[in-house]
Amino acid sequence: MQTRPRRRITGTVVATGVVAAGAALAGAPDWFGLAGARPFVWTVPFRVPVGLGLAGLAVATGLAGLRWRRALPAATALALAAAGSLGTTAARGASAGQLPAARGGDVTFLAANVLKDRADPAAVAELAVAADADAVSLPEATHAFAADVADRVRARTGTRFQVFHRADRDGRHGTALLVSDRLGEYRATGELTDGLKAVVTAAPVGGDGPVLAAAHTAAPVPGLLDAWAVEVRAVADWCARTPGALLAGDLNATLDHPGLHLRGSCVDAGEQTGTGARGTSPARVPALAGATIDHALADGNRWRAVGSRVADLTGSDHRAVIARWRPVD
Repeated sequence: MQTRPRRRITGTVVATGVVAAGAALAGAPDWFGLAGARPFVWTVPFRVPVGLGLAGLAVATGLAGLRWRRALPAATALALAAAGSLGTTAARGASAGQLPAARGGDVTFLAANVLKDRADPAAVAELAVAADADAVSLPEATHAFAADVADRVRARTGTRFQVFHRADRDGRHGTALLVSDRLGEYRATGELTDGLKAVVTAAPVGGDGPVLAAAHTAAPVPGLLDAWAVEVRAVADWCARTPGALLAGDLNATLDHPGLHLRGSCVDAGEQTGTGARGTSPARVPALAGATIDHALADGNRWRAVGSRVADLTGSDHRAVIARWRPVD
């Protein structure tokens, strides 16, 4: 007589366990060390859509539970997974952000993926002028595009920029680093060039000032996953081991991906200032639904982020990121 109820209980427990495991994997694959593995490497950047999807399933399952109470535990598991995914977004902050007034010693770093020169150089220059940028990172730019931006800013403000550039695999487009003369004279150091897609590093000639990097890593697409994992880790490690480092660019990874699990003194401006979950790509979708893969990082022993902003950029498939760093007292 008790066999059937026991079977129902066992079936409910098993079904709930399966749903809970699936929901946890979908909502937080990083908890299980799977954020760098297929297919989670492509889903973990989109926490809000995944969280909303899980919430929708939780509601549907809960409604089913009104007639079939054995569905209620599964609905609860789905709701908890949705809350975890959306809670991570809320904790990192999804506001567009703002920049406080600059003070002496502050350094403002703009990163803008210009989509193989398709972005409007006037729009890039306008962002740099409006932010009073001291350094600019331009992934997917030619040297000519970067020089054009520098000339436009100089025409508007009188500020000169040194232009450093490293070509990508196509030999033409690559990553550019623009450094304002307010920071003094810089020299290219050639770090992070061994096998990486396109990273430019520069240090002050006089030794007084931040060490700068503009970065663009490989994308996590089939055929490049191994290269992507190596490059993202290399960039994060450079940030952690380089005293006074400031880095910005398209890292093709979120803070949930294993390569960008920041360690040592390396910190993320968005996470520190409440824009850490605002999507920067693709720009055609609302920012809350996008992936936060463009970043501004720094040596937290020397710098703290006092403001950041995510801004639209005409002609690009990315939003720009602007971070204002202040020396640690």
